[in-house]
Amino acid sequence: MSLDVHDVICRALRLLGALASGDEPGPEQMADAMTGFNTLKRSWYGTLIGARLTEQAVAASPAQAENGGEYAVSALTLALNAPGSPRAGARFGVVDAALSFPSFNCTVSPNGYQIEGSTAPLVLSSAGDNRRWWFRGDTGNWVSEADFTDPTNAIEFPDQIIAFMPYMLAIVLAPEFNTELRQDVIAADALGRAAVARAYAPRGRNEVEAPLGVPWPAPAVNTAAG
Repeated sequence: MSLDVHDVICRALRLLGALASGDEPGPEQMADAMTGFNTLKRSWYGTLIGARLTEQAVAASPAQAENGGEYAVSALTLALNAPGSPRAGARFGVVDAALSFPSFNCTVSPNGYQIEGSTAPLVLSSAGDNRRWWFRGDTGNWVSEADFTDPTNAIEFPDQIIAFMPYMLAIVLAPEFNTELRQDVIAADALGRAAVARAYAPRGRNEVEAPLGVPWPAPAVNTAAG
């Protein structure tokens, strides 16, 4: 069974020696760890997952989104098709540039796939409802790039990547808890970043195959002898 946010946080804290086996994080520990987890995930978009997004204006409806586009919509009832034939890790987004979605809805079609777990078009009707999505190829789903809001949240990545997350989160949290990092944690963090990049990094004539040498985060930490 997949780990949820709570499970990953507890494992990360145990790897750091900040939480004893069988104990639960306190409210402040959990809040700090949630912030760290969201910071970690945000750092992947446009680096380990897909291309950085470039703002695009929309003048007419319907419109066709392209991989890497972020579409600024102003007072236009828009029907937007998600990118066609997407590769794993493809990204696009929509910006309610005029805070006008309540009056001018934006309808995003998944274009033969799913968006946020549904094959039905997604209607955006809240002011300022700006969203970005990345494509998970094994499920054919455009996944919203949203923060975790609760420790019980499910994690939107496949199990083979979730397995590395406690180690990756431990790297983020080590300075916060003033703890030393074991060499096995450092090695597993690097393997995890490589796994994310292999699955979702941008690929193409003008793009790197997989940014395996891009560390995240890069805190000043002490390392214990392995």
